[in-house]
Amino acid sequence: MPKLLVQTTDIREAFAHLMRTADNAELYAALSGAEHVTDISADAKCIMAPGYRLIRVDHRKRPNGDEFEIALVNDVDSSVAYYNKVMISIISDLNCRPATQNLVWRSPNAQHAAVLRDVPKMVFFNYILEKYDVILSDNQQTGDGKFFWQRQMSNALAYGLHVYYYQMMNALLQPIPNQDALNELDDQLWSESEDQQYHLALISKVALPAELLLASE
Repeated sequence: MPKLLVQTTDIREAFAHLMRTADNAELYAALSGAEHVTDISADAKCIMAPGYRLIRVDHRKRPNGDEFEIALVNDVDSSVAYYNKVMISIISDLNCRPATQNLVWRSPNAQHAAVLRDVPKMVFFNYILEKYDVILSDNQQTGDGKFFWQRQMSNALAYGLHVYYYQMMNALLQPIPNQDALNELDDQLWSESEDQQYHLALISKVALPAELLLASE
């Protein structure tokens, strides 16, 4: 498993380049010009405004296929408005498709606000969860990463999905049955302590066993 970033300063540093116009344009060019690019707006059930595309890029950085990228790109100004690096994390004793972690960034630029409003949620539930059954949290998310996951966990409970608190050190899952239980786990799930990298949220389409083992990279 990759080491998660839990400190706010580390998170800002990891994604600072996406706020710089030149670096953002460079990422746009790299994603748009990649060899394996697929438009996934229909699969994610996202209606795109003119000039925007929702794309998936495979094998750009890691040819072994254990990572792919999703981006909302604007072809008018050659920019990236939303970027999601999805890492496949094998759960060795789980009989379903691979789990994933999401490292998510979204532009604070007001010009993208209307298009971005529903994209992260639609990608999360309509695309990634539909294809991979399980999504593991990752605190390496800019700005409102914690709040993004709190919203998605709350949405998942409302949709009748399975939500868990996963402790990697002992490979144990604690079911989160309702919003009250989720609220009570706020400190454990979202603290900035050194061992926070071993405490994850998990959303699943299927009920999971009480013990899970995640294969290391």
